[in-house]
Amino acid sequence: MSGLSPKRKSFLLSWIIYVIIFVIGGTLYYNVERGLLGDTSFYPSTTNPYDPTASGISILLGSIFMGGLIGFCELTLFRFLLSNKSFVFKLMSKVLLYAVFLTAFLLLLALPINASALELPLFHPDVLKTVGDFISNYAFWSTMIHCAAFITLSLFIKEMIDNIGTSQVVNFFTGKYHTSKVETRVFMFLDMKDSTSIAEKMGHEKYYRFLNRYYRDMTRSILSTEAEIYQYIGDEIVLSWEGEEGLVKANCLACFFGIKESVEKNREYYLKNFGEVPVFKAGIHIGQVTRGEVGVLKKELLFTGDAINVTARIQSLCNELQSELLISEHLLDKIELGDRYDATPKGSFILRGRDQTINLFKLKQA
Repeated sequence: MSGLSPKRKSFLLSWIIYVIIFVIGGTLYYNVERGLLGDTSFYPSTTNPYDPTASGISILLGSIFMGGLIGFCELTLFRFLLSNKSFVFKLMSKVLLYAVFLTAFLLLLALPINASALELPLFHPDVLKTVGDFISNYAFWSTMIHCAAFITLSLFIKEMIDNIGTSQVVNFFTGKYHTSKVETRVFMFLDMKDSTSIAEKMGHEKYYRFLNRYYRDMTRSILSTEAEIYQYIGDEIVLSWEGEEGLVKANCLACFFGIKESVEKNREYYLKNFGEVPVFKAGIHIGQVTRGEVGVLKKELLFTGDAINVTARIQSLCNELQSELLISEHLLDKIELGDRYDATPKGSFILRGRDQTINLFKLKQA
């Protein structure tokens, strides 16, 4: 996957998760079926022929197909469908829809399996009778219940990913941060200008929709630069990168200007629907932090360290220094600007809560 763009990597990883879930479900189903039937050459409930090898291959291929199909639908067709509905409503609606597709799929799958086992043409009356016996039997509905359970599981995991992020879900399952780790990371604090007056003018409901669209327009740039969303703090978003990921191709800078470009492309939409176009400022810095799980009743991955505080203080100076983007000298020394960006020194500053001075630079596109 090294040659793929970050966006395609994210899509492929999410799609593979769906396939894996269904392959696990299919494997469990086959093992239960094999354990119950043993060396029997027919299904006791329907007297249809049973071939463990053919059954195993069919279940594996069917699991891959259904996992891939549902994953593709969720990541493309249904990505934003029902986004404003409750989790329970979305879950029930989608499970019902997929169950209809699954029923049709199992019918199509049962025809060639039974035709092969009986060595008869696909639509021979005896083949159709065995398929009808299967559908009218509890064995079919137990299969449907099993599949519906794994559809529900896959959709639940998808909701987890949407709510806490792919990396957070992976970290949770792998236990990467059960014990704290010291990392070198790039941080960006990105804050909307004049948000208080905008919120007061719009009212909280309209302002919520405004923020939601604003964060949605950031998605492409966040994905393409491999940024990780650490926190939403009202109208402020905190992004981070593992050191090298933030520095390579100047990803942390590309993310800021990519977001700016996305918002500008949707200028007319913002003006038409909200009467305002979001303008924002950001501070970027790199440093060592400690990351680990905290909390008992509610666990959360937390960063602690001077780098977090320094980045926040840098961002707070943007208005004073009339800069939309400020970075530290420490970051500038590690990043390759090339001919894409210009850095202008803004001076040395003692940030609030620190004794040491820090040199800051204004960044803009060349």
